[in-house]
Amino acid sequence: MSERIELRVSAEEKAQWQAIAASRGVSLSELIRAALSGQRLRPRRAAPRVDPDLVRELARIGNNLNQLARAANRRSPVETVSLLVRLIKIDRELAVLRAAHERPRDAD
Repeated sequence: MSERIELRVSAEEKAQWQAIAASRGVSLSELIRAALSGQRLRPRRAAPRVDPDLVRELARIGNNLNQLARAANRRSPVETVSLLVRLIKIDRELAVLRAAHERPRDAD
């Protein structure tokens, strides 16, 4: 569990520190923590841009999985063959999406 520490600074100091933190891609807390502990700052990586079509497709697949899970949890009679057919279809759809959106390993 983290503890909170309050620090009184002038508005100018706060603005300056926030600007430094922003320029390095870290929070003000991370900047202060690193400065006091002598650690080197590691800026956060920007989140990769995600294709909205991919997000929608993954949401659709997730919805299908939720429906199957709900049926299983209700102990509804879901035929084993029907369930397997649905799961295989989802697996194939995920494989297609993965292949279409995979980044080459050396691009990191």
